[in-house]
Amino acid sequence: MKKLLFTLLITVISFQAHAQMQVGNVTLDFGPKITAKKGDVTYIAGEKNGTIYTLARQKKMFYVQTFESGSNKFLKSKQIKFDKINGNKVTIEDLAIIDGEVFLFGSYYDKKAKKSVFAAYSIDEKLILGKPKTVLAVEVPKRSQQGAFFFEPSYDGVNYLVMHVGIFERDEKLRYEIALLDKTLAAVHNEAVDLQFKDRKDLEFSLDDFEVNDKGDIFVVVSDSYRNKAKKTTETNLTVHAYYASKGYAKENIDIDLKGKKVLNCNVINTADGRLQLIGFYSNLRKSGRADWRLEGIFDVAVETSDNSVVKETFNEFSVETKTKLIGERRAKKGKDLKPFYRITHLIERENGGVIVLSEWYTTYVGNTSGIGPLAFTPITYSTNEIIVTALNQDGTMDWSNVVPKEQQVTVTQFSIGLAGGMANGSVSVGVGVLFPLAILGEGPEYLSSVALYENGKLSLLVNDDPKNIGTTDIDDVKKVRNIKKMIPVIFTFDDSTGDMERIDPTDYEKNQLVVRPSVTYQKGAGKYLIYGSNKEGAHLGTLTITK
Repeated sequence: MKKLLFTLLITVISFQAHAQMQVGNVTLDFGPKITAKKGDVTYIAGEKNGTIYTLARQKKMFYVQTFESGSNKFLKSKQIKFDKINGNKVTIEDLAIIDGEVFLFGSYYDKKAKKSVFAAYSIDEKLILGKPKTVLAVEVPKRSQQGAFFFEPSYDGVNYLVMHVGIFERDEKLRYEIALLDKTLAAVHNEAVDLQFKDRKDLEFSLDDFEVNDKGDIFVVVSDSYRNKAKKTTETNLTVHAYYASKGYAKENIDIDLKGKKVLNCNVINTADGRLQLIGFYSNLRKSGRADWRLEGIFDVAVETSDNSVVKETFNEFSVETKTKLIGERRAKKGKDLKPFYRITHLIERENGGVIVLSEWYTTYVGNTSGIGPLAFTPITYSTNEIIVTALNQDGTMDWSNVVPKEQQVTVTQFSIGLAGGMANGSVSVGVGVLFPLAILGEGPEYLSSVALYENGKLSLLVNDDPKNIGTTDIDDVKKVRNIKKMIPVIFTFDDSTGDMERIDPTDYEKNQLVVRPSVTYQKGAGKYLIYGSNKEGAHLGTLTITK
């Protein structure tokens, strides 16, 4: 009896110290149980000198937690406590490693100066915060119009771009201001741009995306459309604001003719050939000239950054086969289009020079607020369902497409409606930003969506699914996930030449196994990712490895 108990004890200790799962050619290898008393990891910033830096959250409290590289063993945890700056409360925005230096970023509204301020704090090895340094301060009319900050590291991690966006509907103006930082937090470039819009029939004005490539070049994408009643058509404009480091960051406008199509959204990616590619959804115009508002297909526009010439402009309708999986054969054959609820989550450059586009059904439903004043709370339901996988050739034409079936949903309760994410004011909106706001991660949405893995010319997607869906590849047969904490990891692989999809379920899983959180990942290198998983017994940081 004593021998049996000893064996069971050793088994439990071994599991707590090391847990491993295998799904197809993907290995999930978790480190020891995290012994921090508080905080679930919600973001992995990266590694420095053998230490992994992460951001953790528990209710309204945030922590910086560190782990040992290689073993993923927990090292330290320290609660983030911002002192007020001139009497103003600081809100956490991001944790980042810029060219080997670790920084924590926060924002606040300066009541006296009427400015929205983005500040940076250095973090040493003991997790002690340095003094705040203002990296961007923007004058705003009042608190209710303080706008929002967005941020993005450069492709090589050497620079960090901060953008503030304000919408002023009365003045018919959208203003963005950018600051490109280096590891000393010095501004490599600052720029403020006013974009005027005229309130017209069916106006849609959007700042769609921005990014910094490995040369330090900055690109900002803006689109607008409106109903031209006199010409009985819908005018659409797509513009790239380019700031090239080699040209002293002088602003250059690149105008793109959409040829009678309406842009529904747009994302950008710099590809290995040095081109800037703009990829998104479009809709056709009706005979009356009005936009259809449904998804007709995917467009791919390429800009040669050496001379700003548009060298590719391709429009691809979704195939009948793809539509059949999503809306049924009868509606697909009648030429019906998809609802505009799909959001591009990944753009992945293929080895043949093309791009893989992952588009996920994404909706948020904001419920009725309960309570009064500071105790008021609002339920928000996030739904992330099927993923459309589209492979584009180098010339922008569609190679193949397929659909990953899933139905995920989670409801969170927040004390502030502003934490639902996104930014809009009437017909003017900002499309950039993360899939799930930082303030709600740790409440459930981090279990949703997918991890995109592209290695050796092959795409694999890791998603969490209900065990009742094992073996299911038909979207009509998928059962909705009822308990996000009881999901299992599933791998969908795709043949890069045909698009044929294979579902691989774990051959052996336990009732109380670790559940991966797809929103909490970090790519260490080729075929290796840091991941985070948990169950009732605790949480673990791990490494996902793709074997050939």
